[in-house]
Amino acid sequence: MGEEIEVIHSWSAPRSLSTSLMYSFAQRNDIEVLDEPLYANFLRVTGVDRPYKEELRSEMENDGNKVVKEVIFGAGVKKYRYCKHIAKQRVPGLTNELMKRGKHFIMIRNPLDILPSFEKVVPPSFLELGLAELVSVYSELSESGRPPPVIDAADLRKNPEATLRGLCEDLDIPFQDSMLRWEAGPKPFDGIWAPWWYKSVHKSTGFSPAKKYPMGNERSRSNCSEVVTR
Repeated sequence: MGEEIEVIHSWSAPRSLSTSLMYSFAQRNDIEVLDEPLYANFLRVTGVDRPYKEELRSEMENDGNKVVKEVIFGAGVKKYRYCKHIAKQRVPGLTNELMKRGKHFIMIRNPLDILPSFEKVVPPSFLELGLAELVSVYSELSESGRPPPVIDAADLRKNPEATLRGLCEDLDIPFQDSMLRWEAGPKPFDGIWAPWWYKSVHKSTGFSPAKKYPMGNERSRSNCSEVVTR
């Protein structure tokens, strides 16, 4: 028999390590995860196109308010339910219960790190990145007296344990070491859009340091230095 569950809402822009963080939380023994439960409603309301649009809308609930009531806040078997949300999917018409209930946090990432990955599937735009909606989520929660914790994807890659411990403390849940690693490959809770978006994360087994690319001007300075010192 299912019991009322405590919901943790993760809000981010796309391509912000949100799937990796979902995989991290899924390793806990007290949590179940939902991958973008409001996605079909977002497509219905906005009419934006996706290569998997018809399949997604036929397999997921398209009524956002039903999703909030039955999927997000419905009974569960674990203590917590983790919902990975992309901020732009909080479209007009959704019940206020979505923001009033549960624990919320925000993950940010430098937009310059988002664009190269995002444009491989969808042409980037201000609407598609949803940065304004992310600010709106933060503002609304803050104005209600519940300012959400904010973590940076760069910190998560640089020091995952410290960042996750801090996030768990802010959410008032215990940290578990299991959050630091997962098995490579697809997951049963992946959304049907995974083949288009999750190729890199399926190769991962944890949070890895960001790649560093040499800047052309730094290389030029290095070459000049070699000439001067020879």
